Amino acid sequence: MAAALTAALLWAFAFPAPAAVKPASELLLVTGRYSLFGLCGLYVLCRGRRQLKLMPMRRILFGLYIGFVGYFVFYICVSYSATMGSGFITAVIVGSSPITIAVAGNFAEKRMSWSELVGPVLLILSGLTLLSTADFIHGGPPNRAQDSLFGILLALMAMLTWSYFVVRNAQSQRTWETKPDPKIWAALVAMGAGGASMVLLPFAIATTPEETFSPYPLFKIIAWCVFLGVIGSWWGTYIWVKAAQGIPVPLVGPLLATETIFGAIMSLPAERRMPTWTEVGGALFILAGIAVYMVFDVKNSRSRGDGAGAKQKSDASDVPAVT
Repeated sequence: MAAALTAALLWAFAFPAPAAVKPASELLLVTGRYSLFGLCGLYVLCRGRRQLKLMPMRRILFGLYIGFVGYFVFYICVSYSATMGSGFITAVIVGSSPITIAVAGNFAEKRMSWSELVGPVLLILSGLTLLSTADFIHGGPPNRAQDSLFGILLALMAMLTWSYFVVRNAQSQRTWETKPDPKIWAALVAMGAGGASMVLLPFAIATTPEETFSPYPLFKIIAWCVFLGVIGSWWGTYIWVKAAQGIPVPLVGPLLATETIFGAIMSLPAERRMPTWTEVGGALFILAGIAVYMVFDVKNSRSRGDGAGAKQKSDASDVPAVT
């Protein structure tokens, strides 16, 4: 549990980072982070090239593809959402991804009744409505309100992108007759994100404000890229995979949800503000929706028995978690 909480904390730094590295552009943070993440994956692939040669080309391409979508595209949406809106709101919205994952997964293989998903979905929709109207309720400037609304739309896109990644990755792992080595698969995913980042890195540098390249801002962006790319993405996922091998199935969901709490709390000091009551209310509705879903999920895990629970635990450990 301590290892799982550590992994969740490392991932949560992704939400305050865009505000913390200003005036550096969001694109520079994303490309710098995932270029380093991709280099970690490249190192692992070079060491395991014999195993890589045994994999069919279509699986290699699929690993690169979901790495690009689930990491690079996801964090592009998160970064711009956090700076146009709020890292606090972004963390809370992205944290509701277990519900969209459950809904998408239920179409593929039914794990719980649709009636059990109605309550969590309605709570989350209520929370999203409150968050969307926060600036209008508090009389914020029109431009600020529009930016916040666009930031929320980007956060929703990030949530859907991550949900797609998790569902497609889990389905592929279950349906393939021979599962790839977890380290090789994680390295392919890293290369999928890193390849796109390395291509766009020169453009990101060229479009970054000149003041970013002063000594202190430059040191800050490099430090954040190293931390997020190597420690957050690579070691965070490695720690989680190790932790998931000893976590009881009912605790997997709640421990993953702590990332949302960590991210929301850390975003506020980076933005130098306190949350409004409307934001707090929206966040509580969303967290309540996640909690209700987890109650039903725990109940269904127990009703399926130990065998199904062990399978779910194996699936959870195979899927890299958020960022």
